Amino acid sequence: MYKRQIEEVNKDLKKTGKAIIALGCSFVEGQGAFNDELYEQYKFKAKDLGMPLEIQADKQEQKELLKKYPLLQMGHDRIDFTFMEYKNAFVNVLCKKYFEGNYTPINFGLRGCGNRATIKELYFYPEINWDLAKEIIVIYCPSGIERFDFINDTYNDHFRWKAMWPSWEGQHDPERQNLWRGYSKTIWSEKFGCLEQISNIQELLLWCKSKNAELIITPGFDRRYNKPHFETALQTEIKRDISGNMVDPDFKLFKPNIDSWMNMWPWDKMFRPDGHETFIDLCMDQEPTLTSNDYFFQFIDKGSPDMWVTPCSHPSAKAHDLFASLLYNHINE
Repeated sequence: MYKRQIEEVNKDLKKTGKAIIALGCSFVEGQGAFNDELYEQYKFKAKDLGMPLEIQADKQEQKELLKKYPLLQMGHDRIDFTFMEYKNAFVNVLCKKYFEGNYTPINFGLRGCGNRATIKELYFYPEINWDLAKEIIVIYCPSGIERFDFINDTYNDHFRWKAMWPSWEGQHDPERQNLWRGYSKTIWSEKFGCLEQISNIQELLLWCKSKNAELIITPGFDRRYNKPHFETALQTEIKRDISGNMVDPDFKLFKPNIDSWMNMWPWDKMFRPDGHETFIDLCMDQEPTLTSNDYFFQFIDKGSPDMWVTPCSHPSAKAHDLFASLLYNHINE
């Protein structure tokens, strides 16, 4: 969320007294959720995975688009769709369309970041008058288990975090490549990932308890947030040398009592929209020609056949609307 949005949040909270907060990565922020008609009228290009889409329109067409859609603005070298994406993101649709404006949407989704970052965003907006919110619902869409976030000490407004992955081959910056390689070789394991997520969720649960907030959890795209995966990972014996490198790459299971760890994840808060494990699985299931083996990244630069998945491999505006409708039913139930 940008600083310019805080005034509107406080103004709306004063009116509604109720808030729905969305936490997650780009799937929550709304990346790629442009108005559906734009995908019908124009082609879009993604330079790389995770990068913003660029509309294939000449200067005159761009001028007309900026005039037609007030939420759009001109960036350094392309049209910036950020505030259209916020408008079409599920938390805004849920509050404004399905709850008819009776809840204030607060979108803490962060593109390109992980779960440490989005949960800690709850602390970085002291200007929000939380005392106005007599009812709060938090919708948490965990991102990839393997993402790890660092604070960005150069941030000015919104880009407060830098994420790290345990895969360095595609990273072109040599210093960052070294960091990611070190993370992969000396820190990362599935056990580390699950323990990290258990740690993150404790922070969120504590915040929700302090605000008397309800919590709903639906992963954005990662299917590993389930009991069998966590049990296997937590029972895995990890051995490392003095440098942190794995000593035995053939992971062995041992039988410690992991109930205390497992019970730290709020499994009762998990919501499977229409029976699906993740938000993106819900999107993919709307495509009649796809199977469960199809992967959403395959739609980079083209989008899925019926555009439930965008050319940047994110849920489209109509997908956000569908998710919002299912969340609305779940909350009412």
